[in-house]
Amino acid sequence: MIKNNLKIFISATEQSGDNIGYNLIKEILKTNDKIKFEGVGGEKMSSYLNTQFFSLKDFNTMGILEVLFSISKFIKMIKYLANIIKNNNYDLVITIDSPDFNYPLVKEIKKNKYNKNIIHIVAPTVWAWREYRAKNFAKIYNELLVLFEFEIKYFVKHGLKTNLIGHPIYYIEKNKNYFNKNKNIAFLPGSRLSELDKLFPYFQNAYEYLLNLNSNITIFIPTLEHLKPKIIKLTKSWKLKIIISTNSLENERNYSNCSKALVCSGTASLEIAKRNIPQLIIYKLNFFTELIAKNFIKVKYANILNILENELIIPEITNSNLNKVSFEKGFKKLINDDKSNEEQINKINKILKNIETKNPPFYSAAIRILANLN
Repeated sequence: MIKNNLKIFISATEQSGDNIGYNLIKEILKTNDKIKFEGVGGEKMSSYLNTQFFSLKDFNTMGILEVLFSISKFIKMIKYLANIIKNNNYDLVITIDSPDFNYPLVKEIKKNKYNKNIIHIVAPTVWAWREYRAKNFAKIYNELLVLFEFEIKYFVKHGLKTNLIGHPIYYIEKNKNYFNKNKNIAFLPGSRLSELDKLFPYFQNAYEYLLNLNSNITIFIPTLEHLKPKIIKLTKSWKLKIIISTNSLENERNYSNCSKALVCSGTASLEIAKRNIPQLIIYKLNFFTELIAKNFIKVKYANILNILENELIIPEITNSNLNKVSFEKGFKKLINDDKSNEEQINKINKILKNIETKNPPFYSAAIRILANLN
């Protein structure tokens, strides 16, 4: 029996985590609408948080070097949040993804003698690098909820209760007309300002190619409220029709008319794959971050589907391989090579059959959360 007046602290510092947190809270409240939520989140979660301590704007970093420059800020934030959790004595703490912030936060919470359950959602990528993190997670978390079944083995061997909930792409509808010759091309330049700054020159190159190719093409850019003003400014001189949207319903309508996508690597690329839209992935870390990471990373690819199959199913150009010449070659192939795009989609659909769960992920997650409140 779950008691009344429960309070949960939840921490999500990235857009994909904010999406998970938002949908998870909605699902939990269907069972018990008296539970109160406070914590860290983005625009979506903010509507459900009684108190929001920080937003995604406060976590605009990517890469080892960038995090190092922000470390004093993050230490202050962690101590501040740990004291709030101690003083409010929440009935449960949930952290979502972002292990480089959430793991130190939970360590600080435990140091403060917090003795109730702590759950983490989205496994750290121990199968790609820093496998020792699995053992570290097992020491401080009560339960881990993972998106992919193959991740379970890395944590249960260290005694951490680990349950599969499945990936949120479960909820995305496939695009039925993905081989139709339509006018929409999706540009997804990332969810952080730092990603936008690094990658936008390539989106500019893509725009210039499309302008010379066909003046009737429409470019669709789904984005977030805090990035929208910057994107409007960057595209103000563009002569093609541009749709810049932060509305999820409008985004779905526009995706259904997209035949191709240029995507910043991450959750967005997996979502595009589920939508059956052929894509090219690009990503660029700071040069020194890439140099350091090369000594630790055990996988060849950035996209999870490519990693699972150990094959370049979805074309990706990343880090020092990403330059004007390589990009233009890859983008022209995306736009013009229908045979390659069809092969990409067919292979994607075979892989997705193996990784999608039968039960809705947020329902499965909510069941586990509620079980930890008993």
